Amino acid sequence: MLDIKIRWNTQCEDNHSFWRVIIDGKEYIASNVIIEIPTWTTRDDVWDSVRGTMVNKHHISTLAESAVWKGDVVVIK
Repeated sequence: MLDIKIRWNTQCEDNHSFWRVIIDGKEYIASNVIIEIPTWTTRDDVWDSVRGTMVNKHHISTLAESAVWKGDVVVIK
């Protein structure tokens, strides 16, 4: 199972890279996210390299069988 967390990209400067998609701890950027399985919300502590400390972030979370990329769109199943 893939541990997937999704949150809004507050540093989106191109009006396109809207979502941070964290898959098993590695971050990717997506323009759209299609989720075809149950989800829940979580509050997670993540490292903020700008502040140099752990910060609390809100995510849409799920455990998935797959995350398939179609360009900059990810389909989570």
